[in-house]
Amino acid sequence: MTRMLIIATVLLCLGMSSFAAFEEETVLLYLFDEETADEATDLSEFENHGEIVDAEWTADGKNGGGLVFDGASTLIEVPHHDSLVPGGDALTVEAWFKPNSFPAGHPPIARKGSVAESGWGFDTPGGQIRGFVYTAPGAAAVAQGATQMKLDTWHHVAMVYDGSEVRIYLDGEEDGKVDRKGDINENQASVWIGKKANESVWLDGILDELRILNIAISEEQIQEDMEGIAFAVEVTDKLTTTWGRVKTDILR
Repeated sequence: MTRMLIIATVLLCLGMSSFAAFEEETVLLYLFDEETADEATDLSEFENHGEIVDAEWTADGKNGGGLVFDGASTLIEVPHHDSLVPGGDALTVEAWFKPNSFPAGHPPIARKGSVAESGWGFDTPGGQIRGFVYTAPGAAAVAQGATQMKLDTWHHVAMVYDGSEVRIYLDGEEDGKVDRKGDINENQASVWIGKKANESVWLDGILDELRILNIAISEEQIQEDMEGIAFAVEVTDKLTTTWGRVKTDILR
């Protein structure tokens, strides 16, 4: 019996029901709970699996496992899919991040677009967070964070675009924002996680619970997600469990 099935059985015995938050709007979800050599498994319906390069899995994630980025060669490349280009005016990117160092440049949590003209990005220049979207070629709206992250400390980071402004959140609190209206420019580029495309700029630390949504979620929802992402994962044909929430409430 797998660990997920055991936990699901425990939930049923306790009379706890499954639930999911924004399951249909989630276009990528990596929980990093199972050790894998070369693929990040996407739990969303879009199956946006990513190719892992030179990453080590660790059992010491924020909630369960996590993926270690070494600041030198580790990355995940997610092939282009229409679901990852909002084609509209709403986007959320969120994750847990435990920095080991703050490399120079703009080490990305995630970025869609390899050149400075289209797409979106969420990165960590100088140990602060920064989120941006392009609604016109070469014209980015950039929200720069004001708070320095701490080394060897878990931080929850999030970027939200709602068609009116870009907002970034550190540990559940708004840390910066900028006004911008319009649809996000589309492109055919991969999503790069942990490395800036076409540049030797790398993330150094551990990532866990990385999620991308095609809607703008609220500060209250971000704070709820910090307790463990509520997301229904099929375990058998007849049994489901909210794995993200289970991971927090039972395993930790």
